[in-house]
Amino acid sequence: MPTNQETVLEAKGIIKDFPGQRALDQVDFDVRRGEVHALVGENGAGKSTLVRIIAGLYQADQGEILIDGKACEITDPSDSQALGLAFIHQELNIVPHLSVAENIFLGSYPLNRFGLVSLAKMVEMVRNIPDALTIGADLHLPAGALSIIQQWKTIINRALALNSRIIFMDEPTSSLTHGEVNELFHSIAHLKSTGKAIVYVSHRMEEVFRIADRVTVIRDARKVGTADVNTMNSGKLYQMMLGRELRDIFPSSDPPKDQVLMEVKNLRRGEVVKDVSFKLYAGEILGLAGLVGSGRTELARIIFGADRKDGGEVFIEGKQVNIETTKEAIRQKVALVPEERRRDGLVLPMDVKQNITLASLQKLRRWAKLPVLSRSREGLAAQPFFESTAIKASGLNQRVAFLSGGNQQKVILAKWLCSEARILIFDEPTRGIDVGAKFAIYELITQLASQGTGIILISSDLTEVVGLAHRVLVMEKGGIKASLGSSEADLKTVTDLLLGS
Repeated sequence: MPTNQETVLEAKGIIKDFPGQRALDQVDFDVRRGEVHALVGENGAGKSTLVRIIAGLYQADQGEILIDGKACEITDPSDSQALGLAFIHQELNIVPHLSVAENIFLGSYPLNRFGLVSLAKMVEMVRNIPDALTIGADLHLPAGALSIIQQWKTIINRALALNSRIIFMDEPTSSLTHGEVNELFHSIAHLKSTGKAIVYVSHRMEEVFRIADRVTVIRDARKVGTADVNTMNSGKLYQMMLGRELRDIFPSSDPPKDQVLMEVKNLRRGEVVKDVSFKLYAGEILGLAGLVGSGRTELARIIFGADRKDGGEVFIEGKQVNIETTKEAIRQKVALVPEERRRDGLVLPMDVKQNITLASLQKLRRWAKLPVLSRSREGLAAQPFFESTAIKASGLNQRVAFLSGGNQQKVILAKWLCSEARILIFDEPTRGIDVGAKFAIYELITQLASQGTGIILISSDLTEVVGLAHRVLVMEKGGIKASLGSSEADLKTVTDLLLGS
């Protein structure tokens, strides 16, 4: 019998060039039977390119891939599938109107004796898939009616039905709740116990330390190293990923002032936000940590007036306010940098100047009583914030649709600085932006705090929350589970609270 140390997949000396860019430079990677191997790296590091080459979606310029020690030619996805490889992407390949059973056998339907596709035969065959996961739903149901974790199990069962031995999972927990994360990890442990090899692609360090046996880091198209997870810590792993010490990643910030900028008392909305109370001080960066469904974003939207509250009170500088619209939030100097910046934070057909001044139109009127804008005032108002946030664009007249994600985020921030906001809520401020832009956003956040702005920081990247925040509130099921000061809010403590360890 093969042992868990048996190498089942090996990539050697992989080189891949795109026009003007080397995406992979002499990268080696191997996977063993019965292990979870985490593949980590910043956006653009090259990990997705490596996975696509192994899947047969890209062709390497140099290097080779070996399965069970034998060199293999993988020219398209059908080759990788025939070799026992399966790839489960973040956007699940589910056909919602087809049944669960039909989704499991998608593309390889069994036929009855009349040569017709047989749903009954599919349902029977699902029960005979070796080591299949229990989905917890009627196999005749349309897959679109399943929860996300049930859809994940459906796709995993599809891989098992194809006798896949090596399963790649790309950011599997990005849309899962706390309970669903635990359920997925239990399923991964089951697969591992049956000898399956799992490649776990993620940027969430807390998950790597919880689920993986080994971790490989790719940075700037090169493999930095591979190590056993039990020999690593978060600081060392981030140093490998970013090329600098963890303490050097986040800029230092001044301690918050004694002045309470905002106080929230017993804020609630249905089952998503339940009796939440906290204080935000001038110059404080207050972190909100929680898994999907914990209520973080919902709380932010209530404070900003995007959603109505069912009850509770909000005080700004000691005065009770009733923020039921975003317009009122802006009047009260409260701002939200939303998670979906292109949908909720920007007007893409407009230029940089128009987006920066969007929340400040009242003071840009040509005449006080008429809704006519002064274009000259608009340009003069936008220019200093365009410069202070270091937006990289051809000028104020460039359309924001053509800016990078990091520069679009800076435009949103410039908009709220122009509006003179005193309380800024950041919801996933660095999602989908490159590492250089991340550091620029970190600098801007700490600079704002040093000027007395109150910051609420929501992020799925716990290192961001722990690295930037003066204080961390851990949310679960709509409520505050714990409040941690800066000396208590280390990565392990926050992770343990989130995952119930």
